[in-house]
Amino acid sequence: MRPKIGMVCIGPIGQALIKAIDDMNLDADFILSDSIAKDETQLPPELSKADVLLSSGYLTKVLYKLTDKPIIKIEPSLFDILLAYDQAISLHTVPVIILPAETRTPQITQIQNIMSVEVVSEYYETLDSIDAIILKYKKSGYSCVIGSGLVCDRASHMGMTSIFVYPQESLQSFIHLAYDTALSICQKTEINQQLTSVFQYSKQGILFTDENGRISIFNNLAEKILQADKDQLSRRTITEFFPRNQLNPVFHHKESIKYLMCSFGNEHFMASAIPILSKGELSNVMVTISSIDAIQKQEQHIRSSLALKGFVAKHHFEDIISISPRFQTLLRAARRFAKSDDCIIILGETGTGKEVLAQSIHNHSKRCKNPFVAVNCSAISENLLESELFGYDEGAFTGAKKGGKQGYFEIAHKGTIFLDEIGELSLPLQSKLLRVIQEQQLVHVGGSKVINFDVRIIAATNRNLWELVQQKQFREDLYYRLAVLELEIPPLRQRKEDILPLFLGFIAKQDSILAVELEQNHPSLGETLCSHTWPGNVREMENFVKTIIATRAPSEPTDITWELLKQEIYYRKKRCEAAATFISDSSARRFSPDEEMERIQAALNETSGNYTKAAALLGISRVTLWRKLKAFKNPNL
Repeated sequence: MRPKIGMVCIGPIGQALIKAIDDMNLDADFILSDSIAKDETQLPPELSKADVLLSSGYLTKVLYKLTDKPIIKIEPSLFDILLAYDQAISLHTVPVIILPAETRTPQITQIQNIMSVEVVSEYYETLDSIDAIILKYKKSGYSCVIGSGLVCDRASHMGMTSIFVYPQESLQSFIHLAYDTALSICQKTEINQQLTSVFQYSKQGILFTDENGRISIFNNLAEKILQADKDQLSRRTITEFFPRNQLNPVFHHKESIKYLMCSFGNEHFMASAIPILSKGELSNVMVTISSIDAIQKQEQHIRSSLALKGFVAKHHFEDIISISPRFQTLLRAARRFAKSDDCIIILGETGTGKEVLAQSIHNHSKRCKNPFVAVNCSAISENLLESELFGYDEGAFTGAKKGGKQGYFEIAHKGTIFLDEIGELSLPLQSKLLRVIQEQQLVHVGGSKVINFDVRIIAATNRNLWELVQQKQFREDLYYRLAVLELEIPPLRQRKEDILPLFLGFIAKQDSILAVELEQNHPSLGETLCSHTWPGNVREMENFVKTIIATRAPSEPTDITWELLKQEIYYRKKRCEAAATFISDSSARRFSPDEEMERIQAALNETSGNYTKAAALLGISRVTLWRKLKAFKNPNL
């Protein structure tokens, strides 16, 4: 984009400017105009595309009334006037009159003081007054006029000597100033056009807020996503669309928020909020909102490619919602552990998010671009688990695939393998796993070839491994091999400050407006949620939210949802109390096999056949329940 400079001038100054421009060889378009007059009501058409206007004297006054474009005013310096005065002396035309277009010309007083001569100066405010002033001084014996191009043109016409007050060097400096200004404007305009194009044609909704969260700028897509017109949106705050609790990190701690799940209408989105700081203080916040469907389509090819190489870890530390100091300490430790290649054991009750933490550690490690393979050691039968972990050769057993199959350790090469429910492994398989970990080598079932691998191991369990070691149910040497670094996730009942943020986060994934309304309209929301112990931890919280969303009608008032929420909390508390009584009664004495089966059947009936809830009611793990049922069905196993 070439700068365009409009030059507005009359008389000799036009020719002088053209000559100066020819000598300078600047990369710009210069537009000369002499059509402006005192009664002009708008800028001449040839000047409409000019970035900057360059003019002098009276004409600049006219331009200021016609346009808000930048105007570079050519003004004589003291040196310019002295040179012109010296030229008048050499022409023996003294005395002279200096005729500026300004009411005050301090240079005239300076000349009088420097040269100790009387200098006559008079100014003009209108074009009509120029002839009258020149004629008056001509009749008084003056023969020379110093002034601008317009003044010189009129003086020559009336038979007086005229001296142009602007030398070439001065004009070139004003031209350079106009060129630099126009170039800067062009560059900024080009950048602004590019930013506007990115802003308006982005596939993300983008908006900016001030430090208080009031929305200031937004693109068309953001307006569409938030379902508000321009006038409405510019008067609203971001906390009307996202729960205040979710935005606290960016507004209170100046920390970026990423991967914030939300929903508007029937669409699901992922949002990010980035603080913009000025001198260390929050000045603005940029919020981007992306359609989940669009993200999935864009990443479909990438996901397909990664799936061929192995499994993908989808969770990051930024996904984990927590304000608990204890949990934040855990996350800081996990971030540090991620940089190491040592084995990690993650302890925690069912539903606390052990795999989410494991995936976050992988994605924060140097292995993040390589596979993350998760194996639930309790979900695969004992007979198959060895071949699944270590692979097998063709013909290793009946039903083996032709050509054999890689094991999970091979698939996870250069990446991470996550061994969930590690406490459920049998002692023989523990021995084989120990050797594989120690040697970083394995042999396929039915094979003889030694295969080297490089894998980082993260194990997890909801059982007390050290207690199992004491009971000789878990190998002590394997325990020490796995528990190089240890992380224990506290249950939700021990970090109650996280209950409300988690609830709002899960609600916002389904319906962000509902999350805002519940937070703003029901101050006792946190207290109500915390009245339940949440034995199923984060998983139970997520299922609880799904129950609320599935039960409420789409257009249902918030108050009805609030009553539904309190009712569901009440039922869950009652179930916990019943389970506690059930476990207390059953722990008082031993049961025969038939009585044990009756208890299990009663628990299944109570929970409508839900194995997870039945196991919780009985006070045992889901795996133990499955094994007991299997033993009852086939006593010879």
